[in-house]
Amino acid sequence: MHRSTLTFGSVLALAVGLVVGTTAQSTTERARPVLAPDARAAAIAAADRAMADTGTSTGTPGEHYLRRSVLPWVGDIYSISYERSYRGLPVVGADAAVLADGRGRVHAVQTADDVHIDVATTPSVGRPTAEDTARTRLPVVDRVDTSRLVVRVGAGAAHLAWETVVVGRTDTAPSRLHVFVDAGSGTVLDSVDEVHAGIGHSQWNGPDPITIDTTHSGSTYTLRDPIRANLSCAKYGGAVFAKPVDEWGNGNPTTIETGCVDALWAAQKQFDMFRNWLGRNGHNGNGGAWPLQVGLNDYNLYWDGNKVVIGRSTQNQWMSAMDLVGHEYGHAIDQTTPGFPFTEPGLAEGLADIMGTLTEAYANEPAPFDTPDYTIGEMVDPFGSGPLRFMYNPSIRGDANCYTSAIPSMDPYRAAGVFNHWFYLLAEGSNPGGGKPTSPTCTPTPVTGVGIKMAAKVVYYALMSRAGGTNYRQERRQTLYAAKALDPTCDVFKKTKAAWEAVAVPPAAGEPVCP
Repeated sequence: MHRSTLTFGSVLALAVGLVVGTTAQSTTERARPVLAPDARAAAIAAADRAMADTGTSTGTPGEHYLRRSVLPWVGDIYSISYERSYRGLPVVGADAAVLADGRGRVHAVQTADDVHIDVATTPSVGRPTAEDTARTRLPVVDRVDTSRLVVRVGAGAAHLAWETVVVGRTDTAPSRLHVFVDAGSGTVLDSVDEVHAGIGHSQWNGPDPITIDTTHSGSTYTLRDPIRANLSCAKYGGAVFAKPVDEWGNGNPTTIETGCVDALWAAQKQFDMFRNWLGRNGHNGNGGAWPLQVGLNDYNLYWDGNKVVIGRSTQNQWMSAMDLVGHEYGHAIDQTTPGFPFTEPGLAEGLADIMGTLTEAYANEPAPFDTPDYTIGEMVDPFGSGPLRFMYNPSIRGDANCYTSAIPSMDPYRAAGVFNHWFYLLAEGSNPGGGKPTSPTCTPTPVTGVGIKMAAKVVYYALMSRAGGTNYRQERRQTLYAAKALDPTCDVFKKTKAAWEAVAVPPAAGEPVCP
């Protein structure tokens, strides 16, 4: 390893109580326990049995669950995800998650089994017709990547559908669009874009000099991380940066190499935040990440399903700030977690904003660098109007502070205000003091925060137990289960609930109680 020196400036049904050996977070971060392989095996076996019972209990012939991933959760509990199938076809929008511990005890089973599947498996509409329909959803289509027959679950119904992945562009950004065409009627059921775009800037980190992990081979150094698998930075459309000296960037935010320095710094900080704050083994949960490219000739940056691509601001600075890079990797985490995608606007963008904000908080840089805060893109003024979003008061930018019936049809960035606002209230409270901004609530009752590290755990552990079809109400329910598991004293649970009530998100059926 080389550190180079930079010379510049359904319902969560409890089988047993979710009371585990954890307490409210202390000022000293505890080390995550090392779990024996046999404990992992015991948890998997218990989860497999639970899902076998779940598949039987649905009463749907030909329905099965295939295990997809196993990741640590709270204490000695694992989050084990499953993909649902029906008569050999994948069921999209109905993933399941089981929480089981190393002693073979199941703590929770969360499925999207409220939708009974009873559909024909022979399409009336052919694949070519579905592909032609899918192509109409983008103004520019480069190619059709894949097309497969699936059962699409959503809005309380199941449909036999063609899932076609169309690669091209929207009016403003690249796109990798999953289009679901009803295999009976030929109508478009819905679509999900893997590419999530945001706008930000390239900014110095500091104090000067900073260090990043690079790779040394022979006489060549590269901007390739030697310990975080698959993390690297390249010029857009080109190779990973390489040269004979381990000194990178010149402090000029308009140069691509400097943009890569900032982007790689941000990604490495976020990777470490996942490991040290959340107990996750890096971005992908298995010690790896995804690559970066800097140099897109567009006022944009985005996650394209395989990598993070960074363009320029209107000041021609590469948009590699920590909160923006962290935001795009947040979309990657979302996409590769069971239950993707969220089914209500704002949750995906809000989750990504939270991930970027956590990266800033973990790095904890001093002024005048990218200090911890709850604004997005604050270190540049892309359009002459300040930060892109204000988490403590989203209405400053015209975003939603409170949940209303308009949220399901709102622009995702506007709707994200509810999730962002809730997170700020959970982390800091409505009147935190210490120079932090006050936050208006949708109810007259003030809210007290739990601290950003504990708030991060509530969000992350809720994500790890997400099932298909999660909307704002279900996200509320999942965070309450996570809060109860994290803190048996119920203090975090009560504050999590109070924060949701403060942004007016109604309760969902099956919410837990905590005495």
